[in-house]
Amino acid sequence: MPSKTEPSDSLFDRLVAREEKRGLIVVAFLRICMLAFILLLFSKPDSPTGKLYTLLEVLGWFIPGVFIQLFVAMRGKKSYWMIYLLAVIDAGLIVYVSVVPDPLNPLIDHPAWLYGFVVRDRGVVFSMIMMALVIMTFSPRLILWFGFWLFTAWCGAIWWLMTRPGVIVSQHFGDEWNPTQQESIDTYNLPEFVDISALAEQVVIVIVFTLACAVMVSRLRVLINQFAAAERAHGNLARYFPTVLADQLADRDEPIRVGERRECVILFADIIGFSRFAEKRDPQEVMRFLNHFHQIATSQIGAYGGIVEKYIGDAVMASFAAFDDLDRPAANAFCAAQAIIAHVAEWQERDPADGDTPLQIGVGLNFGPAVVGDIGQREAVTSAVIGASVNLAARLEQATRELDSDTVMSGQFAQKMHLETPVGAAILLARYAQTQTIQVKGFSEPVAVLFHKETQNRL
Repeated sequence: MPSKTEPSDSLFDRLVAREEKRGLIVVAFLRICMLAFILLLFSKPDSPTGKLYTLLEVLGWFIPGVFIQLFVAMRGKKSYWMIYLLAVIDAGLIVYVSVVPDPLNPLIDHPAWLYGFVVRDRGVVFSMIMMALVIMTFSPRLILWFGFWLFTAWCGAIWWLMTRPGVIVSQHFGDEWNPTQQESIDTYNLPEFVDISALAEQVVIVIVFTLACAVMVSRLRVLINQFAAAERAHGNLARYFPTVLADQLADRDEPIRVGERRECVILFADIIGFSRFAEKRDPQEVMRFLNHFHQIATSQIGAYGGIVEKYIGDAVMASFAAFDDLDRPAANAFCAAQAIIAHVAEWQERDPADGDTPLQIGVGLNFGPAVVGDIGQREAVTSAVIGASVNLAARLEQATRELDSDTVMSGQFAQKMHLETPVGAAILLARYAQTQTIQVKGFSEPVAVLFHKETQNRL
């Protein structure tokens, strides 16, 4: 039954299924290489067992597995049961050719020395190589499944060796027999001697290796799933928050961040005359217009290290150095404001929104202390920058109509720019040489502002 927190067919599951499919194709190719290597290595014509069967005859037993793997890779999960069946057959065949002197004639009784020679010559090498191929499928269940049947097949093979007539195995030495060192050496060198305990140890090593690989692949899949989930969550955050803020949210452990006092720059940009424009337009046309304006403002703010805090109708609020550290937040905000004005002017010159009269924007800039934190409850939580400096930036943007200027900045903002770049500020602010003290709604004391008087009448 699928988990409530995880979809039954999640992106991770689809990616894993795709990689398992690719793994089967790779394993099918490597299977051919493995068979050629094994049989060329162990089917030597000068060995006692090499004469008993040829390369092509035994190779034919494993070749169908190549086509089964390719078939399942093409069909997908519906035919995956065939891979588990193939794993059982492979485990049996691998052990079979590892202990039987003549796989083509298994019922013939061979000399006892030949059984010992076959076991010493091949051992569990075939099993290790085949296990390495199964690991490449990236399926912990298949690895454990193959390991289980490999262990079962080797247990049967060891029992079979112990029952061969004339074969001397280590278990036949009872407690009553205490051989000397030389007698032990002589017995071990007998051609018909099979060290069952050493063979069992090799089988146990293969099984431990199997379990370790299954756990490793399982842990790797968990880590990949967690990484994919984190990347997916970060990607979803990045759709609604700027990259810097999305990174911070993804790295945070606490659900709610308490407000922090920071010195930052606040920028407000608004379309002048938008209400009259929207009144005469279809809502869909208005939405397209706003999206285009927001795209211009967002791209330019982000290019200069700012973060868009919110869209308020046709207005955009952004902060600089509220959530991260900027070397020159005031200079960056000023350049972003000028870039927005220039891009909007170019856009409106090319395609005026209100007939022959292009719409213009007003920008308010202020520097001062603000509280940066999270506001809201439960699911409705958002990061915010609040404080008197934010309200002042909004009022300065509204003052662009009265002062007939595209940008109005506070005296604190201008001072911050001069501190950041003494030479650059003089050049950048040369156009905004007019100063005035205005009374701002909501503030008891007048505010000193800098602006540039436009020669063209504004809406």
